Amino acid sequence: MDDEERRQRTEQLAHQIWEAEGRPEGHSERHWHMAERLVAAELAVRQLQKDEEGKHGAS
Repeated sequence: MDDEERRQRTEQLAHQIWEAEGRPEGHSERHWHMAERLVAAELAVRQLQKDEEGKHGAS
């Protein structure tokens, strides 16, 4: 995931969080930080999956 894809995914998730919380005003920074953590977790899972695939492919 390049920087632009990461930014877009973060924006998408922040918007989903905002909507899920009833569209409150004044919480955009908190929503953005929550979304950044979610994207980081998604990327970590992807990396773990790649690592596992590599282990099985090397056998």
